[in-house]
Parts: sequence; C-alpha cells; structure tokens
Amino acid sequence: MTKTKCTYDPLSELIAYYSDKKETIKSVTDSDINLTVEEKLKRRIIDGDRLEIDKDLDKALKKYRALEIINDILLEGMKTVGVLFASGEMQLPFVLQSAETMKAAVSYLEPFMEKVDSDSSKGIIILATVKGDVHDIGKNLVDIILTNNGYKVINLGIKCPLETMLNAYSEHSADAIGMSGLLVKSTAIMKENLETMNERGMKIPVILGGAALNRRFVEGELREMYNDMVFYANDAFDGLKYMQTIMEYKKSGIKPELKIYRDNRDSVKSSKSGEEVKNIISERINKEVRIPSPPFWGTKIVENILLDKVYEYINTVALFKGSWNVYKDRNKPDSEYDRLINEEIIPKFNELKLQAKRENLLVPKVIYGYYPCNSDGDDLILYKPRNETDLHNIRKSEITTDNPEEWIRFTFPRQKKDRYLCISDFFKPVSSGIIDVVSFQIVTVGRAATEYAQMLYNENRYQEYLYFHGFSVETAEALAEYWHKVVRTELGIADKDSDEIKKIFQQGYSGSRYSFGYPACPSLEDNAKLFKILKPERIGITLTEEFQMVPEQSTNAIIVHREDARYFFT
Repeated sequence: MTKTKCTYDPLSELIAYYSDKKETIKSVTDSDINLTVEEKLKRRIIDGDRLEIDKDLDKALKKYRALEIINDILLEGMKTVGVLFASGEMQLPFVLQSAETMKAAVSYLEPFMEKVDSDSSKGIIILATVKGDVHDIGKNLVDIILTNNGYKVINLGIKCPLETMLNAYSEHSADAIGMSGLLVKSTAIMKENLETMNERGMKIPVILGGAALNRRFVEGELREMYNDMVFYANDAFDGLKYMQTIMEYKKSGIKPELKIYRDNRDSVKSSKSGEEVKNIISERINKEVRIPSPPFWGTKIVENILLDKVYEYINTVALFKGSWNVYKDRNKPDSEYDRLINEEIIPKFNELKLQAKRENLLVPKVIYGYYPCNSDGDDLILYKPRNETDLHNIRKSEITTDNPEEWIRFTFPRQKKDRYLCISDFFKPVSSGIIDVVSFQIVTVGRAATEYAQMLYNENRYQEYLYFHGFSVETAEALAEYWHKVVRTELGIADKDSDEIKKIFQQGYSGSRYSFGYPACPSLEDNAKLFKILKPERIGITLTEEFQMVPEQSTNAIIVHREDARYFFT
C-alpha cells in the first residue's frame, strides 16, 4: 500500500491565519474601579475572568470567611450565569469559562476553610454513565455545573453498573443518583436499573440525561413505573434545577407533584390491514434496481488520510450548535450572533484544526469492505464462498449465485406504522435469485483524541474540553461522511451526489448509511457481527462487553446503495 506523507509548516499557517487579527485587551473602566469587592467577584464569575482573582479574594477574606465568599458571593455569580444560559444570553462555552473561574476561586479559598466548612455542600449526587456506555461528555458537563454551584458530585465515570452506583449512594449518604447515556441501548439499561431498584424497594431520586432520551420516555413511561421521583435533564442546568427540587423536598418534607407526561401519539395506531402492509413491502422489495459492481470483495484498511480532506466534511452546524451548544438568541439581532460566530467560534474552530495537525491529536483511519448479500424477510444474509477461510480477501470471481453459502445474518426491526420500513427491504430477496452487494465501514480518529480530552477535563480546562471533545467527535463523523463518498464513487453511484456540502449532510446522495445503536438498527449486539466482518482491531478499535466501540471517537455503518434508502425511526 502506498503511504502518503502530509507535510506542512505550522508556524507559517499560524502567521497567515492571525495576520489580519487584532489583539483585543479588556480595558478597565471607571465603573469597574468603583465596584465593591463583592460586585467585582460576582462579575468575575459572570465574565469568566480569573486573571489576578486572588487579589480580590484576599480583599474579601478580610471581611468574610472563605465559605461565606463561596456561598454568598461566588455562587450568586454562578446563579446569574444559569439565568443567562436559560434565557439564551450566554452560550455554553462561556458558561464553562465561568465554571473554570469558579473552580479557580474555590481552589484558592480551600486552604482558608475551616475543617467543618470543607465538608459542607448543598447536596450530594452520584453521577455515572450507565453500564456499557463509553460516552461521558454530557455527564461531565453536569458534574462541572453542579460542582461549581455548591453540590458535591461523586463522578463514577463510564460503563458503570447499577451496583456500583448503589454502593456509592450508601457510602456517601447521597441525595440522588444521576444516570447518563448516549445510545438507544443505554435508555434500556436505565429502565432496567429503575426496575431493579423497584424490586428491592428502594426509593432514591433519579435524574436521567442523554441524547437518546426524551421527555415522553422519562416523564411518561419511566416516571409512571418508578417508585420514587425521576427527572428528565435535557441539559446540565436541568440537572442543577432538579437537584434544587430534590433538596427542597428533603428539607421541607413536601414532595413535589410530578405529572405523568402524556403524548397523543401513543393512541395513533396503524390503519392499514395486514394484507395492505404485505403489498407495500412486496412492492418495495421487488422494485427494479441496478446492482452496482464493487471494486473488490472483503476488506481494505486505509491509513495516512489527510486531515485537511476530512475537515472538508465537518458539519459546522452540528459542531457549533449540537456539540458546542452555540445558539442564536431570538431576542437579539442576527448581527450579534453572526459576530459571535465570526469573531469567537470560527477562530476557535480554525485553531483546533491547526492544533490537531500540529500535535497529532487526530489520526484518521478507515476499515471498510464489500460483501455479497440477500434479504430474507426482516433479515439480511451475508454470503461467503464455500470452503473459503480467508474471508477478508475474497476473490470476486468466486462469488456467483451457484456457490455462496450463508455466513452472517442480521435481523433488523421494522416500523409498525408509517412506511413499514426495514433495512433489509433495500436489498434483493433470496427469492429473486440475484446476488446484491452491501458495504460496511468503521472509521476512527484514534485514541489520542480521547486521552487529550480527558486530560483537559482532569485539569479543569472546561471550555477547552468542550471545544476539543466536540471537534474530535465531529471530525470522526466527517471521516465517516467522507468515506461514504468514497464508497459511492467506487460503486459508481456518486453521480447522484449534490454539489453542495450542506445538502450532502441532508442525504443529498443515492442510498444511505445506518450506524448500529441508532433507530433503524438499534441493536448494539450487531457490532459483534460487524467486528467479525471487518476485524477493526487491526486499526486499534476494540469492543466493550456491552458492544460499544473504543475509542469513543469512532463510528460505524452499514451502507445501502439503493436510491430510495433514507433514515427512518422504528
């Protein structure tokens, strides 16, 4: 395999990038000078300004005890930060900058605290990513917000079994448990955890958060079945709000009235008969489709991929809004949001792109392949030549309708309404006598990304942690998008691709790619079959006991070539 070496001069790139940038220095106004020390400290928290904060803290220590400064001054600043975030006037990266300043102030004050003060907190929460889940950004953001608002957080990390949470709850005499998770499988584990707690007669307030959760599931299904309070935290400040609710209940003894969420969609049932459904599926399966010819059978490893090429496929909307939580305030003019994006966010994005190349923080690698297949109802069958042992280098000439034998079978869920879709519908059925082709891919930007993000978090560099973590995850997604383009090109179907990158992000191409663990193919156990097919250990990717990929900045897909294949929910 020919290796491509990428060389560049980071100094010249930095000089070129910043050549038209003017350094701005925050000026000290008369009004700042005239502020009281209490007002100055509160403003420092709100502005995220920790430069020489020790001088203001020293002045405050002449009037107040250390704990009084924290509770009565600094936390008031953090409370204002929460209000500004809730109203949309402050973006998450700047909230974390405030949290960094709060953390620095508390660290400076710790030596001045009396022993009784050091154990004081508003309440205690056990926080963990549920069993099998390797994603921790959401949980860590909750930790940052709660810790810097006076709560004690016992952060148990990722892949945490329920027993570990319960033992920690008992050991620390905690007030609540917070469970986090990203994928559909994690929501099922959360439900299992609550059922186990019910069976044991436990009554522990629980806060749940994660991308796959929604209000309908948590405040509807789970709240109705759980013996105690359960809350849905859509963001880190929701976690703060619900901890306040829990602590108020513990002090007053008056339990809050928690309504069961009802969704009218629950009553919507399919109006089609069984025969109509069969006809819909039959028409889709038997549709005339040209079967593309793959360039090879088996797998191929690709390394030495240029980061600049991958960067072209980064979805900046997903990065800025989804990962970095930078949203437009409806009450402010567009020009103010544009200024924020152009003067703060895009420069940070460009800086990260340079840093990742300079420090080798992202190392893109791909393993992918093509396999003969057919559908069988809701199943997808992968074939191999009879008596073939080296399945990662199958000779194309050996794949015919006469000699293949079943190798691996996937079973996909089908929609119970709408279009009654199932991934297997997009491949030729066994009964057609025509062999179809399916592609699989796994991409990663490497373990260094995970390690660097964790280092930033451990060093309380919260804003940098948010920026880099989101950037690394979205770069992995960009690599997946880029390689899907390569696959479409190799299959000869890229002529349907949109010329606009924004439309590419909206599936402006022929076919689709579905990742295991998400709605159309939610079974994470299928990752074990995917690993058997591709053997991604060869590029440093492993599988946890709960079938999640490590490193976190990795993603996989089954690629469907048919033009009418689109994302759907089951």
